[in-house]
Amino acid sequence: NRLEDISDLFEGFHHLGSMGADSVGADISGRRLDVWLSNSVMHIPVRYPWLEGLRAGIHNRLGFRFRNYDLELYSRGRRLEEYIPNYYRENYLDADKSRMAGAVIYENGPYHLPFGEGKAPLQLIRPAGRPAYDGGLTGAHIALWPSHGYYYEAERDRWEWQRARLYGTIEDLFPFAFIHQYLLPMLENAGATVLLPRERDLQPLEVVVDNDGSHGNSMVVVTNGKDHEWVEAEGGFALRDTLYEGDNPFRMGTHLRIRAGEESEATVKYLPDMPECGHYGVYVSWAFSPENAGEVSYTVNHSGGSTGFVADQRMGYGTWIYLGNFHFREGMDPASGSVVVSSAGSPTGYITTDAVRFGGGMGSVARRPADEYVPSLWSLNDDGAAATAEPAGSLTKQHEWRLSGRPRYMEGARYWLQYAGMPDSSVYSPNRGRNDYNDDFMSRGEWVSYLMGAPLTLTGEPDPGSPRIPIDLVLAFHTDAGVTPGDSVIGTLAIYSSERTGGVFHNGQSRMASRDLSDIIQTHIVQDIRWNFDYRWTRRGIWDRQYSEAWRPHAPAMLLELLSHQNLGDMRYGLDPRFRFLVSRAIYKGMLRYLAFEQGREAVVQPMPPEGMALEYTGPFSVRLSWREQEDPHEPSAVPEEYIVYTSIENDGFDNGERTRQSYMDIELPERGMLYSFRVTAVNSGGESLPGETLSAWLPGNGQSPVLVVNAFTRISGPMVFDEGGMAGLAWWDDRGVPDRYDFSHTGVQYDFNRSSDWLDDDSPGWGASYADMEGRVLPGNSFDYPSVYGQVLRENGYSFISASRDAFERGTYTPGDYKALIIIFGGQRGIPGWYETDEVSFRVFNPEMMDQLGRFARNGSGIMISGSYIGTDMVENNDTLAIRFARDVLGYRWRTNHACNSGAVYLTGRNTLLLPGEIEFNTGYHPRIYTVEAPDAIEPDGEGSLRAYRFRYTKTSAAVLKDGAWRVASLGFPFEAILCDEQKRELMGALMRFITGVQSETNKVITKY
Repeated sequence: NRLEDISDLFEGFHHLGSMGADSVGADISGRRLDVWLSNSVMHIPVRYPWLEGLRAGIHNRLGFRFRNYDLELYSRGRRLEEYIPNYYRENYLDADKSRMAGAVIYENGPYHLPFGEGKAPLQLIRPAGRPAYDGGLTGAHIALWPSHGYYYEAERDRWEWQRARLYGTIEDLFPFAFIHQYLLPMLENAGATVLLPRERDLQPLEVVVDNDGSHGNSMVVVTNGKDHEWVEAEGGFALRDTLYEGDNPFRMGTHLRIRAGEESEATVKYLPDMPECGHYGVYVSWAFSPENAGEVSYTVNHSGGSTGFVADQRMGYGTWIYLGNFHFREGMDPASGSVVVSSAGSPTGYITTDAVRFGGGMGSVARRPADEYVPSLWSLNDDGAAATAEPAGSLTKQHEWRLSGRPRYMEGARYWLQYAGMPDSSVYSPNRGRNDYNDDFMSRGEWVSYLMGAPLTLTGEPDPGSPRIPIDLVLAFHTDAGVTPGDSVIGTLAIYSSERTGGVFHNGQSRMASRDLSDIIQTHIVQDIRWNFDYRWTRRGIWDRQYSEAWRPHAPAMLLELLSHQNLGDMRYGLDPRFRFLVSRAIYKGMLRYLAFEQGREAVVQPMPPEGMALEYTGPFSVRLSWREQEDPHEPSAVPEEYIVYTSIENDGFDNGERTRQSYMDIELPERGMLYSFRVTAVNSGGESLPGETLSAWLPGNGQSPVLVVNAFTRISGPMVFDEGGMAGLAWWDDRGVPDRYDFSHTGVQYDFNRSSDWLDDDSPGWGASYADMEGRVLPGNSFDYPSVYGQVLRENGYSFISASRDAFERGTYTPGDYKALIIIFGGQRGIPGWYETDEVSFRVFNPEMMDQLGRFARNGSGIMISGSYIGTDMVENNDTLAIRFARDVLGYRWRTNHACNSGAVYLTGRNTLLLPGEIEFNTGYHPRIYTVEAPDAIEPDGEGSLRAYRFRYTKTSAAVLKDGAWRVASLGFPFEAILCDEQKRELMGALMRFITGVQSETNKVITKY
């Protein structure tokens, strides 16, 4: 009776279900009590301090008589201690060895021995010449996928999404934005090999080069060795424009093979005929041989140079293997557009090579209704393939085959897996073509087991053609954590499976390893969100459920429901790229620590991207590039040990980088007349950071002082959210937000803002419903490389330049007299509220440091040019009287409105002594390379010497102001980089530079007033 109500002992966990004691067993002679708690208790993240507190609370309820009794606490048949992940146990000797695959316990901890003592772990693909990351994930093989995808619905005879469009996105794409932009590069930069069952390249163009037939004029060039020749062998990829039910492209063609020889090198060069310049993902493939070589050299020749890889062909055969994403020029160019497979470095065995693919391409799997269909299992909690097939009736062969018409990355896993050579009934179509919805979510887990060569759950037998890749862990990333009637955050749910196949994986490892993985990742996510975004973020349960994506993989697996995409309270965070970065980093850290503990080594977190980049002019053809470490206050190990400086020339890709232990590098610019761009990453034993921003320079060696271009556009953010009671949602018309470089998960703007609108079906989902016009388009955001955009037109007008980050400029790195003029890029910079309930405002246009430095340059007589959408709005909506005075007294303008136009057109006013272009158009809609300017500023001249230069076409409000006096300033109420016509950019930059530098115009009139 004393334990009948102990719910107060579970404070903070009531949302996980009923908490209490179900029964008690007493061993009076042994002075022990066994307390069986409700099953909901197992959903709690159990830790030793909490467990001791719970014991103390139960002892207090039991009273004096049982004070000295030992308490054993159970939930769902397990002692609560068993729910503590190995990583959080008090010492290594407490670890549950059954959860540690291939590990042996020594006194000082576990040591991973997957391939025998003294042998390096196998790795499918590794970059050549790059060191292993001992504190990172080198040798790890990780399978993950981003939710659902576009699929064929037979009953409606159409391709459609598996979820509804809500708040400008859809779950079929939304998690992919986390994975593609952040989690994938974080894991790979830590040394992991990451595999996806969906297309990962956003490039809709595709070029396949193969000995059985290629796209366009692409070619395969074979060079034989001295002792051995390449021969054609059966079994391999064959290019087909369309794949039908049961087609396997990797069993339709042939491949090339050669016996490795030490005396001479033999090569196969794949030469693509690129339809246009751009970035393309590069995939390679090879075929199975019992004697496949362990190390095979691949070289990708791209516009930035040559990048090498080493592949272990003893695994990964018969499918697409991703190497990386590279920039290629249009057409055929063997030196900067090819992939070379070489026999060098492989002294024994066979080297095989099959097709090479460039770009993600468009969907190529055609679908139509089958003769029979099976019902859709709308719950993921399935027990295998659907049992009963029903006649399809009128849905049969009356219908034509249909392609999706979408880029391949948008399609579900079921279709990519067919294109990637997976077997049909055992992997990508367990329902034998009778229901693609079921096939899609079932196939992802089956794909993992097939990759491993594990006994498949559907057939019970290993497939002899499986790629034999040792998968270490699996993540299924979703955002369907439930709904709530209010706007509170629903939060993060973790799901694993411990029951199937006798509670163990095929290798004997306990399925409770999946509990460990899920708990660790969920802990990192919730902890980091609470530290950085919302201390009230809800940690939901750790469920042990038999969901398909949790139980089918034969490796430790987590099904993550990060948040609720149906809930505006969650999506206010989820649409913000800063949140996406932080969550992805938390997932990466959880995986890192899970594997590091299992392997008995220290986990070192890769550094944050460097910040504060600056280029300084040091000579006619030389610069000094400097940067600063960006600290991670919650990760002491995330400290850089060295840096890598990457260089790009003109519009080509970046090279392989140069390493340094300094926080600067002196750089010569040997290619005279070329525009150089630089970016930097930070490196430690845990891996390489994501890159910081890109700076550029052009130095023609003419002895003239350069223009200083400052990229003060640092903002990335989600769209503005409004809530007026019955109406709420995303105020896209006022502020769409700024994607981090790009966003492909945006389907279209929200159109239903009525909280009372009910969900009818996914075509009519009610409140939050959004348009579909942006699907398949990549939405540009802040590219963090705008100095190169300005630099191109400065060069065309004969002005040399260097560039700097906002942080470096505000720290006073630059002396005004050293530079011909100053250009400040404000772009879409705009102050937005901080996440916590404070007065903090992020991304201000004019903060005190910026005003101090701008004033310093102005008082020195430097010419200044600024442009941006919110150069007036930001100071007014933040009621910043200091900035308002600064704009008037130093820059010569005042704010009028922040919705000056929606047409993106301005026209010239007054006499044109500067030869300014008469009309200018900038982007206010969708453009594949330029971000949307939804609310440009009207700014009026204010003060002596200030004159209007342009008006917006339809509203007739003032668009640009020129100030002449002791210093000269040109201010544009729209971003210069958003101008659509290159010729207009060139003419406008030339005219404005002549004005702010006081140089004579082409009409030979000295500029004094405009």
